[in-house]
Amino acid sequence: MGKKVNSRFFLVLLLGVLSAFGPFVIDLYLPSLPNLAQFFNTHPSMSQLTLTAGMLGLAFGQLLFGPVSDKFGRRLPLLISLGVFIVSTVLILFSPNIHSMIALRVVQGLASSGSVVISRAIVADLYSGREMTRFFGTLTTINGLAPIASPILGSLMLKYTDWRGMFVFLAFIGVAVMLFTFRLRESLQPQQRVQTSLLSSFKFLFLILKNKKFVTYVLISSFAFAGMFAYISGSPFIFQQHYGLSSVAFGLCFAANGAAFIAGSSLGGRLSNGAAVKSGVLGMLLCAFYVAAVLVLKANVWLIEVGFFLLLLSIGLMLPALAALAMDAERQYAGSASAMIGFMTFLFGALVSPLVGIGDIFYATATVIFLSALLTLVCYFPIAKGLREIK
Repeated sequence: MGKKVNSRFFLVLLLGVLSAFGPFVIDLYLPSLPNLAQFFNTHPSMSQLTLTAGMLGLAFGQLLFGPVSDKFGRRLPLLISLGVFIVSTVLILFSPNIHSMIALRVVQGLASSGSVVISRAIVADLYSGREMTRFFGTLTTINGLAPIASPILGSLMLKYTDWRGMFVFLAFIGVAVMLFTFRLRESLQPQQRVQTSLLSSFKFLFLILKNKKFVTYVLISSFAFAGMFAYISGSPFIFQQHYGLSSVAFGLCFAANGAAFIAGSSLGGRLSNGAAVKSGVLGMLLCAFYVAAVLVLKANVWLIEVGFFLLLLSIGLMLPALAALAMDAERQYAGSASAMIGFMTFLFGALVSPLVGIGDIFYATATVIFLSALLTLVCYFPIAKGLREIK
């Protein structure tokens, strides 16, 4: 497969794609969620459960691949996860009903979790300090391209195919990424790996939970992600079913909000970690209050879109700093630390997604977003003073 390389450009490109795997798998078929419910002749909440299933797989899979990568290195577990992703994606195409699709989405999410967790661990293997924050800022910016490109691409694909065509495309993407991954050089040398047995290596997942700073950074990120996933899960039904936006118009709105997320993460990677977290937390609270108000009032669709735009900007602002702070706090067990970060964020997302489908989707989405922002602020207060001293 050619010479293995770890040049910065190659790493940024490949790790950016790998870390965006989860969001891309989630967002590509978002415009088809209403059609998916019609295809399987089921309730919209069941189609939303395919989102929940994927995120549960993403969450729990990281608890598996994190310690495994600390034990066996990054490259081999990454290749295995990509192989399972490709197989599960092909099997989804032949789902006879919504229940089998939900089950396969768990497997697909679990497999794609390897890409997400190992990409973060590789960054921690190779970088530290402000350089690591800047790299995470770059990765977060690339991740922002997923919610920009995928729903637009999904909307365009709906004109020529159905949801199955989107999963065929995901399978081809998986094959292409796997071929590039063969050129990735191992970043965790044998002497740096966990020397205990594989079973014993899972104990580090519990040991890192004793680090209060690490847990706090992860909780702030998780509640921020919960607010974002509430928007992701609720927006197709709000924009398309209630306001009657076409799939293309919805894709453009989603793209604008993805651009806001990119702008926020790009700016956050340039600020000091303390300033980025403070600005993001306070900005999210203010934006969540505005979003909740316009949703409850069922205001003009463009007033709602402005709120979502500013909300994603605020969330993006704090995420690179929180990722860098958390990984730096548990550098010794980078794989397990990355696993816990991913597990918590996607678990929160999985719990939030079906909640916005209960009752009136406007009230439910407003409530979840506002509570997520409020809990983010609650978690921030105990570490606010310490963060002001961090450069």
